[in-house]
Amino acid sequence: MQQIDRRDFLQVGTALSLAFAAGVLKPSEVFGAEWDNKLFDAKTVSEAVWAMGGEVAVNSNDVLLSGPEMVGSGFVVPLSMESKIPNTDFMLVVVHKNPSPVTVAFRIPPGTDAMINTRIKMGETSTIYGIARADGKYYVGNTMIKVRAGGGGCG
Repeated sequence: MQQIDRRDFLQVGTALSLAFAAGVLKPSEVFGAEWDNKLFDAKTVSEAVWAMGGEVAVNSNDVLLSGPEMVGSGFVVPLSMESKIPNTDFMLVVVHKNPSPVTVAFRIPPGTDAMINTRIKMGETSTIYGIARADGKYYVGNTMIKVRAGGGGCG
C-alpha cells in the first residue's frame, strides 16, 4: 500500500477546499451522488430515497437496526445497522423526530459485510429508520429508541 505523506495530503485537501469554495467543483462530483445536499435536507424516508435517485423503499426484515430500548440521554446513542441483502452498497440512518432526520450515511465497499456500529444524537424518543440500497433498490427497517432526556437541540 502506498503511503501519502502529510504535505501531499494537505495540498490535495487545500486544493479541493478551494475548488469547493470557488464553486468549480461540487461535493457530489468528488464524493458521488449520495453526497448531494438534497439527501441531508430530506425530512422523511421517502424524501431520502428520492434524493438518492430511488422511487420507493420496501419494508424488509433483512435490514436490522438495534440499540438500547431506552437511554438516559440522547446525546450519545449507540446504534447498529446490518443489511443481510446481497450487494448492499449504501446504508443510511434516519431519525424521524430529529430536526435534521438524515443522521448518517455509509458507503459499503464491494465484498464486505454490510454492518455498521455508530453513535447518533437524538432529541427525543423516536422511530429510527435504516435504509439499505442493494442492486439499485431500496429497503427499509426500523426500531424505536426511547429517550428520557433529549440531545440538546440535536440539529
